[in-house]
Amino acid sequence: MELPEAQLDIYNRGKSGNAVWQLRERWQKDAVEMQPDLLSILIGTNDVGQGLRNPARIVTPAAFESDYRFILDASLKANPNLRLVLLDPFVLPTGPLQNVQAYQVRRAATDRLCEVVAKLGKDYQAVHIQTQDIFDAAAAEVPPEHWLWDGIHPLPQGHELIARHWLQEVAARWPQRR
Repeated sequence: MELPEAQLDIYNRGKSGNAVWQLRERWQKDAVEMQPDLLSILIGTNDVGQGLRNPARIVTPAAFESDYRFILDASLKANPNLRLVLLDPFVLPTGPLQNVQAYQVRRAATDRLCEVVAKLGKDYQAVHIQTQDIFDAAAAEVPPEHWLWDGIHPLPQGHELIARHWLQEVAARWPQRR
């Protein structure tokens, strides 16, 4: 295990299919009440997907940002010393997204949300993991199918890619003191 000296307890509160507005609805119980010292958030791909499947659910970057800010503000209100790690949503042209038009539509919407995450990362002085850029670089070396099976869900090696970058960025920002 990486960073054993940190003695991390890690809890995953992700729910399949949830968008940021749904995360907001359950945030108090699922995150704030846990009183974390470090909070890592990866959200956005379901916001895009829900909008593509149901036009009534199209999320604008402004609505995404508003819900995301609510989450971050509530978290920092509960713990002003909270360390934040924000990860970009990501997509690659694999599975059903091998269709060029489907991929272009999804990628454009994902890129708009990545811009929001970058802005929030700066505003909240968070570690910002540019996951889309990481997957783009990896897919330039090895085909996208190696990383994501359906365009949005990582295979084990995709999870490892995310974890490796997460560990590098977090350790660089908050080195362990011995």
